[in-house]
Amino acid sequence: MISALLSPENLTGIEKIQLDPGTGKRKCVTLNWYHKMCETSINASCTDDCSTGDSDEPYCEDIEIDYCYEAAKNFDEDQMRRLCAPLGERDQDWIASIMNGMFNAMNVYLDKQLLGLVLANVGAFMDGSTIKAIQLFNTVNSDAIGPRTRAIANIIDEFDQAALLGRPILIGANELNKFVRMITYGTGNAAGQDVGALADEFGFYYDRFLEGVFGPAEFVALTPGVAQLLFWNKYVGSYKKANDVFEHSVIVDPVTGISYDFKMHYNDCTDTYNMKLQLNWDFFVVPDAANPSCADDYGVNGIFNFESCDDIEECEGASVS
Repeated sequence: MISALLSPENLTGIEKIQLDPGTGKRKCVTLNWYHKMCETSINASCTDDCSTGDSDEPYCEDIEIDYCYEAAKNFDEDQMRRLCAPLGERDQDWIASIMNGMFNAMNVYLDKQLLGLVLANVGAFMDGSTIKAIQLFNTVNSDAIGPRTRAIANIIDEFDQAALLGRPILIGANELNKFVRMITYGTGNAAGQDVGALADEFGFYYDRFLEGVFGPAEFVALTPGVAQLLFWNKYVGSYKKANDVFEHSVIVDPVTGISYDFKMHYNDCTDTYNMKLQLNWDFFVVPDAANPSCADDYGVNGIFNFESCDDIEECEGASVS
């Protein structure tokens, strides 16, 4: 989920006004929007009455970054002296290895928290459903083990119905992962369709934790741009400090590119380095109030929850196809 939200697909066309302008100081950012006009507001005839019509009300929301996570580790110089690497591992290598482990733990924790927030913000389909079952694999014809081309067509059709732009970003694991992999192996199927061409119709991100949060065989189809990860850093600008015994700065996770606030203090009494990684972040989704309640797509925020029903006896009846 982290990779999907930080992907070029999800960020293209999005300009984020930073809460932190790069100096470590926070400022208030307000999101402003106006409502589109609903079809029900159209008059069926023309009149000379100048008193009709509604006044547009401006809408705004203050954006805050409320979450902060941290990972802490101590580096004891006595332990570092006893390393078993040939001729002794360099201190820098040892610390770098431990910090990569800290990054990984933070990413796992952040990913699971994000999945919970995505689940809480799942939008509706155009027919009002909040989850739809979909059959990913052929199970009745001679192409029994092949991926169904109609499955992707059905997902894209849900985006088309809601007039949502961009390639669907699919996040999931297990059955969805098998489906995507089988597409990449694909050539022509029994119906004469180029299965491999389906790979150009969507983006896919593997997340082994998603089903533990959503449910077995479930996955997410995300519209590019509707959900964003927000960050800010404390230890930049004049707030970045360092000397022989402590450091306040920013360090970048080489895998995700996320900038973490980094704190280090050396305790000369115990010959120990105390280090912390801190992450100030939040998750933003286009609010339901962005559309007027009279709109036919009210509540459709571009986050769709699907369930693969291939292993369910009632799949044919439950499937969107």
